Amino acid sequence: LAAGLGVLLIAWLIITSLLKGTTVAVGFSSPAIAAITIAMLMVGTRCLTISDARNALDLQTLLTIAGALGLGLALQNSGAAESIARFLVNQVGPHPYVLLIAMYLLALVFTETITNNAVAAMLLPIAMAVAWEAGYNPRPFIMAITLAASLSFLTPVGYQANLMVMGPGGYKPIDYIKCGGPLAAIVAVTALILIPLIWPF
Repeated sequence: LAAGLGVLLIAWLIITSLLKGTTVAVGFSSPAIAAITIAMLMVGTRCLTISDARNALDLQTLLTIAGALGLGLALQNSGAAESIARFLVNQVGPHPYVLLIAMYLLALVFTETITNNAVAAMLLPIAMAVAWEAGYNPRPFIMAITLAASLSFLTPVGYQANLMVMGPGGYKPIDYIKCGGPLAAIVAVTALILIPLIWPF
């Protein structure tokens, strides 16, 4: 039954994506609605107990994301994002490539200490403000932050999977830098070359 509900979830997402934009899909196209509905069905059909469902939720991650989303809105609505953007533009100069590198490195540093969702929520308003302040297309800056926020290679706390394998694998923090450093450098160089070509300033 659990496998059947999993298939139902996948079918739901495929069908609603195909019908996206039509009146049939209105109210049903959100992946969150699909996931919550299937989760309720799993508990209702006793494929999953309430305690197991509760234990599966990472409350710390959810609270971090929620707080970061609120902080992102506060940065945007209070004018703080615009002030940070002006400071960044004044410090590194108005050159688009330098700004792109600065935003990428900022996201890369933050994502090694907090979740990628939180980093994106905090930095995207700043990235858009930086682009508007300098008079550039915000897309390359948004893509740079989105990508850099997903590259948690350098610390065990940057991503849940990194932390999960640390104990069983006997890894030390320096091991993440040794293995993740070259990978992060390769991705960074590739991204910073290709992003402006695909999404021009």
